[in-house]
Amino acid sequence: MELDRTEKKIPMYILTQEQINQIAAIAGEEAVKRFWAEQVKSDKKRARQENKVNKTKRMLSSYRRIKATLSDEAEFTEEEQIELRWKFIQDLMGNAKETVTRSERTIKDEEKRRQEDLYCVYRIEKAVEMYREECEKSRSEEAKRRYRELYMMYLEEKQYSVQEISTVENVSEKTVYKDLGIAYGIVAVYLLGM
Repeated sequence: MELDRTEKKIPMYILTQEQINQIAAIAGEEAVKRFWAEQVKSDKKRARQENKVNKTKRMLSSYRRIKATLSDEAEFTEEEQIELRWKFIQDLMGNAKETVTRSERTIKDEEKRRQEDLYCVYRIEKAVEMYREECEKSRSEEAKRRYRELYMMYLEEKQYSVQEISTVENVSEKTVYKDLGIAYGIVAVYLLGM
């Protein structure tokens, strides 16, 4: 079963220079459109990542303040909440029913804010703990140093400045900033996801 040689031939077309130029122009326009679409997509991805890193930095920066307010606040039991409501009502004049709802709402809002703060502290501590474990497993001295710098900067009782961290770690301030930038990116993954 031999095929005829004429069936194997691929048809050939003769194009003029003008047609070739038109094809090249259309292909060039499509290439530019696709390039800009990919550029926009990568810019959006980079912006999302930078946003996560900045959000992580803000969360880490607020960690001590949140933790301090949580330790100063006492969580009220249900009985204490009821007692506070009635004291509040007795102190105010006006419609008792309206005052009860307002005071209940205030107490609920405060408790909700407290719960959100507790959750935020938990998330930060969990993310930093996971980062610590990753650094210890890597056996890289740089990774361990980055973790120590991050911990000194944001989580340790005594807040260290960049200059103090650079002295403790025996590196330049520029290196501390660079290390913290890398650490923010990694902690952002643990804290906020990809």
